[in-house]
Amino acid sequence: MIQKQFKIQLVLLLGLVCAITTVSFGQTKSISLEDALIIARKNYAGLHRDKFAIDQQNKMAEAGLLIQPTQIYLSGEEFGVNGQSGVHSINIQQNFYLPKVGQTQQAFYKQGATVAEKQMALTDQELKRQVERAYYQLLYAKDKQELVAENLRLYDNFLSVATIQLESGETGRIPQLAARSRLGQAQLEQEHALEEYQIAITIFNQWLQSDTIYEAQGNLTSDDLLAFDSAIEKNPHLQVFEAQRELASAKIESVKVQLLPQINSGFKLQTASGNFPLFGYQIGVNIPLFKKAYQGRIEAAEIGVKVQEADLKTKEQELEREIAELQYRIEHQTHILEYLQQNLTPIVNEQSEVNLKAYAEGEISYLEYLDGLEQVVKVKQQYLTALYKFNVLSVELNYWLGN
Repeated sequence: MIQKQFKIQLVLLLGLVCAITTVSFGQTKSISLEDALIIARKNYAGLHRDKFAIDQQNKMAEAGLLIQPTQIYLSGEEFGVNGQSGVHSINIQQNFYLPKVGQTQQAFYKQGATVAEKQMALTDQELKRQVERAYYQLLYAKDKQELVAENLRLYDNFLSVATIQLESGETGRIPQLAARSRLGQAQLEQEHALEEYQIAITIFNQWLQSDTIYEAQGNLTSDDLLAFDSAIEKNPHLQVFEAQRELASAKIESVKVQLLPQINSGFKLQTASGNFPLFGYQIGVNIPLFKKAYQGRIEAAEIGVKVQEADLKTKEQELEREIAELQYRIEHQTHILEYLQQNLTPIVNEQSEVNLKAYAEGEISYLEYLDGLEQVVKVKQQYLTALYKFNVLSVELNYWLGN
């Protein structure tokens, strides 16, 4: 009777879990990581922002140098004491930059577009990192649900055997109470696993920003993330700093050309003492005679280049430390996975099959069986956790290497 009651409770709990999952994610569609990245890149606002920034800098480069406003004005010169009219003029005056000024300004904006392109690559790399992390988190949550369901079946089998032995008078109530307690804990763990899954699938789909609810495809593995052959120079962080250094260098040239002379030209349409039309012209140069302020700006721009070079060097050192640590941690995690796969997992798989039969036949006590069962559960959880950590560390290393 007691065994039947608990089986009914177990079926109801599993039905409730399935119902909640169906209501919340009834329209889910399985998706690979590659397809998820395509959708995320299509919908991510940050990439659209960076694309606009590139277009803005390119438009500035195409627009060329701003021509100074044209001056149009009237002038007159009166002379004599009897109201005689003198010279009256309509004047047009325009200053022109030398061609090198426009070329330098265009190069500055083109380098600004290059900085924006590198920033877009960095944004894409960061998006890839976040989507991959969310994807593996979802796989981990899904696999954990399967593991918890498997554990639930193990404890349910233990309860069935303990109940049969109690009803047959082979044992007292203590084994059955222990089995009920462990089953209750497993049921609670299943509820936690469901909650983790719901959170993981929500976060994953928030990164995709799609009308369809997507589910991660497959299960966690360690087969596809073992080779890391990229050089640190590919890292988008470094490429952004390098582009910013070149932009700072271009700024030096844009300040220096301000010391170049400007062509000053003018044209006059005149009338003098009733004679019309008369013409006049002027041409000259505008030369900055006081260069101290310009020189100060040039020196400041040169210091800006040194600042960018120092930032680049600092980032390189940070990356080297980060990559070295990640490589060590991945190597350590790989050893853990290999040990669990080759040594502990075969043992616990055999142990889970043998222990229940041994307990049912009275070869071991319920405490020995529980201890063995908890070891099985613990090792399987360790393996799943190690597999998840390995994947997350691989994502991080690929991110910092620029893969």
